[in-house]
Amino acid sequence: MTDDDGTVAIGEALAGIRVLPLPPGWTGLAAIVLVKCLNEAGHPAWAFRTTDGLSGEELLGALTVRTDMLRRDLLDSYEDGA
Repeated sequence: MTDDDGTVAIGEALAGIRVLPLPPGWTGLAAIVLVKCLNEAGHPAWAFRTTDGLSGEELLGALTVRTDMLRRDLLDSYEDGA
């Protein structure tokens, strides 16, 4: 079921996809979702969605920090394997 603005509950949009829960006592306020999908032709594609409640600055900051953390982890794993 969609809201007046065309949005749907995240569980409805991503039915069957599971994620790790938030830490105990935390309350979700907004989300950034990058979903690997199969498009209408059956080819892999990416869909990017955000919820209300995120400013452009918050979105950029969250993605930059996550990118930097992943880059560090990948570099560490490469150097450890050398």
